[in-house]
Amino acid sequence: MKHLVFISLLLVSFTSLLAQTKENGEEIVGQDKPISTPFCSAAIGWTFPDGEMGKRYESFMNLNANFGWKTKKNFVWMLEFGFGFGSDNVKNKEDILSGIMTNDGTEFIISKEGSDAGVVAYNRNLSLVGKVGKIIPLSKKRPNSGLMLMAGIGGLQHQIIYQSTLEIAEQLEGDYALLYDRQMRGVTLSGFVGYMHMGKKNFSNFYVGIEFNQAWTKTTRIYQINYNYSYDKIFQDRMWTIKAGWMFPFFGRDADKVYYY
Repeated sequence: MKHLVFISLLLVSFTSLLAQTKENGEEIVGQDKPISTPFCSAAIGWTFPDGEMGKRYESFMNLNANFGWKTKKNFVWMLEFGFGFGSDNVKNKEDILSGIMTNDGTEFIISKEGSDAGVVAYNRNLSLVGKVGKIIPLSKKRPNSGLMLMAGIGGLQHQIIYQSTLEIAEQLEGDYALLYDRQMRGVTLSGFVGYMHMGKKNFSNFYVGIEFNQAWTKTTRIYQINYNYSYDKIFQDRMWTIKAGWMFPFFGRDADKVYYY
């Protein structure tokens, strides 16, 4: 989290100097103008799960790819694909796999060769969300930049992925893994509050902020081992994500310039 805040501060400092930059005998001056442009963006974030998801997973990383449109009135439409994954961050792995793990406290599974097969377990999240929002300028000199508010609705799927570390654990290979993967799927609502910066150069467009997701999910499997809930039960999953993204407009524009001879 500290590293993300530090990087965000560097980005803000860097872009604030762009208006003073001289390049090939030119200096960018004057006020920016509102623009309408399609764009794509890539974002990275760190997610802190809550609700039922928080009982199952530790925090994890999120990657996003977005395609959208910004209007001259600073309305934003966006379609976002998300991919989340952790690193051996499943909290209740021992409870889920209790029937096939050794009971000597070593957390191993017996492999097909009869030796211990270590297993790591991590989450994998997939999401597709449609979003709409508004950029509220904080300065007349930067009409395309400002407070960014977004809301959206879409679908979310998350499940546990198992990986053998020493020997192959056949109990968790192929279709057998589906008995333990706790795959969940449902509807998610999304909200984002942050800051969007659009500079006069295409490479200086970015946003940072905090995103909240509320999802209602249920299992997609007809049978799960050590599953102590009704298969029709709907769970509430929540996620808080610190996010930073880089935006790439498809349509550029010329800045006002003063030429020096």
